[in-house]
Amino acid sequence: MTAPTATAAPPTLPLPPTATSQPGYRDRVRARYTAAAEERIDRARTAAAELGYTDPVPWDDIRAVYTRPPRSPWKSYTQIIGGIVNHALGAAVVLGFVVMMLVVMSLSIDKDNRAEAAKNAPPAQRAAAVAAAERGLTHEEKRAIGFLGFGIVGSAFLALSLRRIKDHRSGMVKGYAKEGEEVVTEALEVLPALAAVVAAPVGRQRAEALASAHEKTSALMTAVMDSSKSAAGIIGYAGDRGRLKEHGQKVRTAFADKLGGLVEDREATARALGAMALSVATRQAQSSYGALLDAGALPAEPGPEVPDLRGVRKVFVGAGLAALGVFMVGTMGGADLMAAIPLALAVFGLGSFLGALFTGKLHAIGQAYAAFRQNGSGVP
Repeated sequence: MTAPTATAAPPTLPLPPTATSQPGYRDRVRARYTAAAEERIDRARTAAAELGYTDPVPWDDIRAVYTRPPRSPWKSYTQIIGGIVNHALGAAVVLGFVVMMLVVMSLSIDKDNRAEAAKNAPPAQRAAAVAAAERGLTHEEKRAIGFLGFGIVGSAFLALSLRRIKDHRSGMVKGYAKEGEEVVTEALEVLPALAAVVAAPVGRQRAEALASAHEKTSALMTAVMDSSKSAAGIIGYAGDRGRLKEHGQKVRTAFADKLGGLVEDREATARALGAMALSVATRQAQSSYGALLDAGALPAEPGPEVPDLRGVRKVFVGAGLAALGVFMVGTMGGADLMAAIPLALAVFGLGSFLGALFTGKLHAIGQAYAAFRQNGSGVP
């Protein structure tokens, strides 16, 4: 009897690769935002322990500030684009108006120069010179000026929109909270800087830690003032804005008074500032915008309002260099001195406006002007 032959097993086919859905761009940005925010909270918790803070801290309330609401992509985009378009369009229209005013001013100066040249022209050429001086703009010149205005407005709108989108994405990647909650972020950033001050050894490392603590605390003070002025971003706030602003100013003064002690009693002051920063972060997260610090920790008077003029010097220096360049080119090219001076001043004004606009320091220019009127010229 013949033994049955074993049948060969059918060859196994390789399984098809499992298709895994990759997260989209928006999901990746949100994930990086959440990771950065969680890292910031962990650093703050560690620093609080290093500073000897033992009171319970509602970290879950602070973490809730960084919880993004579940929105569809379209709703998220409309939330962002609305503010970007409003800001960019308003700034672009203002910029276009300023440029057109400069064009009109330049045409007026050119007309005056031609009229002056017509007076001094030889008799044989005077009639032609007078006709050239009185000639208005041609249709082609008017159309070119119109295209120039539209081009400037459109280019400025596009550039400002892209910059705002880039800033928003950069803030998301770094784990910065939504508008109105920057106070929590800056308060959490203060804690590691203060812990570094306590732990830093004598020498350059301690000096750098003190400088960093001053910088981080100043950023927190500025964020508190900005938040109190805008009612912490509450749209349509119907309460007493003046009271919130005064409270924010008192909080800023309390930090400023305590901050000076870092160079006198370093460790005790750093721990006191850490407790104040934790109080501000917690109560801002809990929407207690009018009680960021206990009444006993606040001064009786809010103190003088200090304008935030960071970055204004660079804006003015850049505008001054541009104005100086225009003045030198104009005078070396044979332009009248009385015409080159107004043009250089106009370039300085436009350069200051553009520099402040593209660096986000437009409000600081107004504060610098107000401070100059009050302190420089003596006019209240």
